[in-house]
Amino acid sequence: MTAHRDRYLKRGLRRIHGWLSPYSAQFIRSVTDIQAQAGETGAVAEIGVHHGKLFILLALSARAGETVLAIDVFDDQHLNVDQSGRGDRAVFQRNVQAWAPDADVKIVQKSSLDVAAADILAMCGPVRLASIDGGHTEECVQNDLRLFEATLAPRGVVILDDYFNQSWPGVSSGTAQYLLDPTSRLRPFAISPNKLYLAFDDALAFYRAALRNKDAYYYERSARFMGCDVDVYGTHDHTFAFKRRLIDTVKRTPLGPHLRAIYASMRRQNAR
Repeated sequence: MTAHRDRYLKRGLRRIHGWLSPYSAQFIRSVTDIQAQAGETGAVAEIGVHHGKLFILLALSARAGETVLAIDVFDDQHLNVDQSGRGDRAVFQRNVQAWAPDADVKIVQKSSLDVAAADILAMCGPVRLASIDGGHTEECVQNDLRLFEATLAPRGVVILDDYFNQSWPGVSSGTAQYLLDPTSRLRPFAISPNKLYLAFDDALAFYRAALRNKDAYYYERSARFMGCDVDVYGTHDHTFAFKRRLIDTVKRTPLGPHLRAIYASMRRQNAR
């Protein structure tokens, strides 16, 4: 589905209502590419899909035989205790049908507080890529982290939304409480605009090294965060947008093929 995914990123992403930085979308694509190259398999899932802006990208990253799971309260807004978004199931399904019609999508219309890890494993098996963007209370965030902790594949990745969003402090405090709990097993390894990426200890070095190679151009700095080493990418959206436009413009010139060949050669040398 690579061609469909690239088409969605180029033309579809801006047409779907929701909140997703263009660079974070590209960064998530890099994560899925790394998983594909490493032969990682498993379902992809999102809690809090709204109208499908990120979910469609996840769905287009799924390979044959992999289930794509959506968990959202949709019209059952009495379960949306903090009013953090109002998903519309009909709009969501229409968008998925338009951009990812071949994906094996399963929908659970419930609060994630009412979903058990055993339910997820029964529906789709272990999850290799998960997004958390549901309830923004401390309780919901801790629950959702625990839910994916219990269902994540050994080298799976969890994408957490709104950790740095000042409008939703419950996400930050709920995540901090989870990470400070000595029984928790997920740890952060990267940050992109409004997204925090977590994995199990054994996978952290793998993803940091792979992403430093693949997205080196947008790497900004490394930092200590909640006792972990994390890498920061593309957090200045305007910078990414300018760079992307400049790169696309150069690619269309007669020099484009030659510069791509030079860049590919440099990446191969750096990978050695």
